[in-house]
Amino acid sequence: MTAMTRAALLSVFSALLFNLETVVVKAIEGVPLATIVLARALGQLAWTVPSFLRDPVGLMRTGQLRLNLLRGAMSGISWYAYFISFAALPLATATVLSFTSVLFVTALAGPVLGERVRWRRWTATLVGFLGVLAIVRPGAVEVGWPVAAAIGSAFLGAAIMLTTKMLARSERTPTIMFYIGVVTTVMTLPVALPGLAWPGWWNLGLLVLTGLCGPFAMHVWITALRLADASVLAPISYVRLIFAAAFGVLLFNEVPDAWLGLGAALIVGSALYITHREAQVAQRRPATLVAAPALPAQPAKPEADSAASSGDGSRPKSR
Repeated sequence: MTAMTRAALLSVFSALLFNLETVVVKAIEGVPLATIVLARALGQLAWTVPSFLRDPVGLMRTGQLRLNLLRGAMSGISWYAYFISFAALPLATATVLSFTSVLFVTALAGPVLGERVRWRRWTATLVGFLGVLAIVRPGAVEVGWPVAAAIGSAFLGAAIMLTTKMLARSERTPTIMFYIGVVTTVMTLPVALPGLAWPGWWNLGLLVLTGLCGPFAMHVWITALRLADASVLAPISYVRLIFAAAFGVLLFNEVPDAWLGLGAALIVGSALYITHREAQVAQRRPATLVAAPALPAQPAKPEADSAASSGDGSRPKSR
């Protein structure tokens, strides 16, 4: 089996795991949202325990504490919005709306990172937001908190991705993930404590899965990125929409309509175009960037950049 084949299979598996996380959240009943987010935060923190046991000082060492704390805070808020949207909306609808994080990245790349965004990417971004309007259809569909939460989570996911790109210049992925777990746990624990109660064995199992699926999916996605370029694997991640539609029909009797199909085509198509343009721009960078003596730091970059999608989406991401 070639490296590319393995990378593609791992990418599909990570998409399945991300979908499983949302299915589990949707299946939980009678458990406060704060408890669900706390389970996710504890799962994130637990994922860094092996690194902590090996080198606790090295794991906690950071030159950008404020930025790490900001990223963790955005992750915690994003998870609340993310879980609200998936608990209340059809799986396919919430999944498509989560893809708008790629569009928000384009909108924020200029003011946050100082990147030059040309008219082609802006046009693709506007087309993507037309897809959002096709799904939401103001006036035909009630735009309530779940839709607002889905779009808000996507916006925060974009901010998380850009923040992680900034952190990736000097921070290791385990360090970034550790501070995400610490900050989200500290944020969520006081809110969740008053409502903590025995959820029953079924819900307890679902809460454990909630805490494990997200970090596990990100680990698989990072492994895939070590075998192939992100621009090659990005289109494969949209298989999440197929999984979401299938789970929705089989488990929750949710049948996608034509408007969702149109919106999905516009959003996914524009996101794929933006990914393609980013890959083209990356290929035009001076060859000196490739031949620079500081190459030993390069293998860690895809890993760190990948953590941007975690959470946080998305997830894409991260959710």
